[in-house]
Amino acid sequence: MFDLENSQKQFYQLNRLAVKDRLVLKKATITEENVQQDYQFGTFFGKKNHYYTIETCFTIPKDWSYDRCELFIYSDLSESDNSTNPQIKVYLNDHFVQAVDTNHHELLLDDAYIGVETSLRLEIFSGREEKQFPIHVECRRIDQAIRDLFYDVQVAWSSWKLVQADPELNLIYKKAIKSALKQVPLFDAYSEEFYLGIKAAKEILRQELYESEQLKHLGTVVGVGHTHIDLAWLWTVQQAIEKGERSYTTVMKLMDEYPDYTFFQSQPQMYQFIKNNYPELYELIKEKIAEGRWEIDGGMWVEADCNMTSGESLVRQILHGKKFIKDEFNKDSKILWLPDVFGYTAALPQLLKKSGIDYFMTTKLSWNQSNKIPYDSFYWKGIDGSEVLTHFITTVSEGYQPRPYYTTYNGMLDPYTVKGSWERYQQKDLNDEVLIAYGYGDGGGGPTRDMLETAKRLENGLPGIPKVKMGHALSYFDSLKQAMDQAEVVPKWMGELYFEYHRGTYTSIGKNKKANRQLETLLQSVEKYYAHLGEALPKETMTELWQLLLLNQFHDILPGSSIKEVYDQTDLDYEMIQNQAESLLSQTITTKGSDYFVFNPLAKKRDLKVKLPLPLGQRPVSETHQLKWQRIDENQVLVEIKEVASLAAVKMAVAPFEEEQLASTSEFVTKQLETPYYTVTFDEQYQIISLIDKQQRREILPAGKVLNELIAYEDIPMDYDAWDIDPYYKEKAWSVANVSNVELIEKGDVRQTLVITRQFKQSTITQAIHFYHDSARIDFETDLDWHQKQMLLKAQFPVEVNSLKATFDIQFGNVERDIHENTSWDKARFEVYGQKWVDISEGDYGVAVLSNAKYGFNVDYQNIGITLVKSAIDPYDGADQGHQHFIYSLMPHTGDWKQAPVMEEALDLNTPALVLNQVVVDGTHFASMEASFVTCELDNVLIDTIKPAEDGKGYIIRLYEFKNKRTEAALTFARELKTVQLCNLLENPIEDLVHTEHSVTVPLKPYEVQTLKIFF
Repeated sequence: MFDLENSQKQFYQLNRLAVKDRLVLKKATITEENVQQDYQFGTFFGKKNHYYTIETCFTIPKDWSYDRCELFIYSDLSESDNSTNPQIKVYLNDHFVQAVDTNHHELLLDDAYIGVETSLRLEIFSGREEKQFPIHVECRRIDQAIRDLFYDVQVAWSSWKLVQADPELNLIYKKAIKSALKQVPLFDAYSEEFYLGIKAAKEILRQELYESEQLKHLGTVVGVGHTHIDLAWLWTVQQAIEKGERSYTTVMKLMDEYPDYTFFQSQPQMYQFIKNNYPELYELIKEKIAEGRWEIDGGMWVEADCNMTSGESLVRQILHGKKFIKDEFNKDSKILWLPDVFGYTAALPQLLKKSGIDYFMTTKLSWNQSNKIPYDSFYWKGIDGSEVLTHFITTVSEGYQPRPYYTTYNGMLDPYTVKGSWERYQQKDLNDEVLIAYGYGDGGGGPTRDMLETAKRLENGLPGIPKVKMGHALSYFDSLKQAMDQAEVVPKWMGELYFEYHRGTYTSIGKNKKANRQLETLLQSVEKYYAHLGEALPKETMTELWQLLLLNQFHDILPGSSIKEVYDQTDLDYEMIQNQAESLLSQTITTKGSDYFVFNPLAKKRDLKVKLPLPLGQRPVSETHQLKWQRIDENQVLVEIKEVASLAAVKMAVAPFEEEQLASTSEFVTKQLETPYYTVTFDEQYQIISLIDKQQRREILPAGKVLNELIAYEDIPMDYDAWDIDPYYKEKAWSVANVSNVELIEKGDVRQTLVITRQFKQSTITQAIHFYHDSARIDFETDLDWHQKQMLLKAQFPVEVNSLKATFDIQFGNVERDIHENTSWDKARFEVYGQKWVDISEGDYGVAVLSNAKYGFNVDYQNIGITLVKSAIDPYDGADQGHQHFIYSLMPHTGDWKQAPVMEEALDLNTPALVLNQVVVDGTHFASMEASFVTCELDNVLIDTIKPAEDGKGYIIRLYEFKNKRTEAALTFARELKTVQLCNLLENPIEDLVHTEHSVTVPLKPYEVQTLKIFF
């Protein structure tokens, strides 16, 4: 009886006996903000988010020279969260040796420190919690023979505990461990008999367990050291950089001690930070990479969000990421490594295949609230049919297991994890290896000595426990591919990898999502403008701007799940990008003047709407284009420029207008409004209760419903506040109907505008509803002064359209989703993401909702809802409070979305013209700008990107098909073509294309992205 308990007590005693002697340090000095005072080790101190320096000296006795010596540094041994707790850099004789945190306490000392006085400096970051803590430091004399036996017994005992339900295995472990421990007289520690007993015990364990003939091959766990470092979350980017230095220095120290230790790290952005801030450490990393012990891969510049990030930004993530790895380390990145990202767009497989990335790794979908993904190793097929070999890490977690199928990217390396990860793996019939990326992460830290000691003891496995081999992620994937290719039936998953969790991240911190989208568009517009102008775009500046934008697409920044300080910094970053981009535009002005130069950066012909700062008495005129315009206030006019060609410019002059009267008015609004497209009826609170499409003579609203009904929902998630919207959120709802003011403020040649102001609790919602004369689109331009917490604000659009599916715009295409609740998978999609539009269509009619800043939607049968605000309180108590401005739109249309200009209107909403209030007047230049740089007349193809090639030679054109049709796309250029090359997304040529002087035809499969390199 009590064999497990007895054995456990004995190896605990071995661990205590392994420390033969201690030298406890007592006195030091502590410095905070240049103020130094005495410090007694063990005394509590500390403030949230502060830096401290503790300094002292110690001398290890000479008679310790025949044993292992170590520093043992700790604050609280009962805590394990290195995300928020103190983190320490340890300097010996002014040399940074290793980091210490709640999971890393020991620092091994070599013989050079014995018998001589050594200075000790601890540089401490206090952590993100408001609490005091002590620091303890001991020099320890370690008996290596006892410590080795301790690990032998501990690993074996932990394995025994896991298999004791199996009578045969239980007997094997019981016999071996009890027999071994009987050899060691714990009462007579350090005697000759004691050491002979240790030797005998190790031999018994070796023969009967570690090298036993009874070992059964259960499979292999490939262990890859890893530390997932969030580039921002409960800390700022600067603090993440410091976490990187601490973590990687610890990795280096452990690599010196454990020759078989291999380590994997993604995110080129972090390497760039290390290179800039810690060049000596960076050189050590390069050495380990050259030795093959440190593996760099990951595919993207950062581990980016894949829901809100645009298609072109995903391309730039891969382009900048792979280029950095190739340029700095001469390595080709082959794995997209996104362990912690909140869902994966169905556009990704194609982007990976066209970037030379063969493999994709995550584990996040194991966090799903409702449904378990049925595969761990499979081929993932995207919207265009591209496939990428995908593996979900199956690392189980003993301490945190919210769902039976939950797995983690912050893996331990112990018998529980090894056995559980193998058992959790669903494709054992195809592959006999699983991958564990082990090491503390999120807040950094990485693998520990305990993990590495365990790995040594599981090289051959143990009875009932798989064996562990140190390896590399790429080698694992190569072996997995070989196994999958030999299988008769290979698992496949079609379409998006929707994450049934963290649905609030489509909306949290709305200002960031808006700024990100606007700047994605602006940077692309600047690139197109410079290409058409024929001037060289400053490469270094543009690279800096793109990389800063890519950094802020990290999966805890853009999704809105970080602390306030992170968003204080992104405000500055986005402002800098905006100012720099505008400066690039202003640099092209060669002559001052009062005229306006308007460039259409969209590769579609359209009617451009721009606002010009013209005071009373002035009006815009154009010699080349028909204009409609109306005054919107005393100092501003709204101009509609008719039929501006794709990627072309228009010059407008300013003329006097002496008899002008204000076209905008402020009128009392009746309960019915007539526009060229609609008859609109309001109720007493000026909610829309009828919208009749005049052309189709049909009512858009179901009977008794309200269009654009603003509803506030109580939003108190079960787990993660900023991250989650839970299924029960609709249970407590309030209609935001209370109207305080209504005015018809515009009634001109371009549009009518009705302004409605509503009060809700302490918040004010003002909506300018724009009804256009030449477009069926209705814009709801919203100014929001929001002061509610833990509430969702949504706009609901009930629509009289019969469909069981809705179509959502995504990167480089779109996806259809069922909008019923027939299955648990359907029910789980109660909040989903889209890029610029969502549409419900029946055979000959449909309704779309468009957005210039929002990504979260709830779509049900005959209803489209768009989420406007999610005001969480954790981890940022003031999230989404105050003023916000955004536009969403309603667009009823004839035919389905493919037959109607849904995509064109969404692009128009999101791609504003570039307006320069002084003209670029080199006559030749301007004449060339009036013509389209390039045109494609097909309504299912979009030329999305025009940029200078990364090698500085020629231009890159990126286009894609978005209506699921095989296509031959004819591109016509204003300038004469010299060479046209078909390229991959990395801009490497694949083949030369046949072309005429001004045109080339590009083959496009359904939803295909094609990249051309053009020389004029």
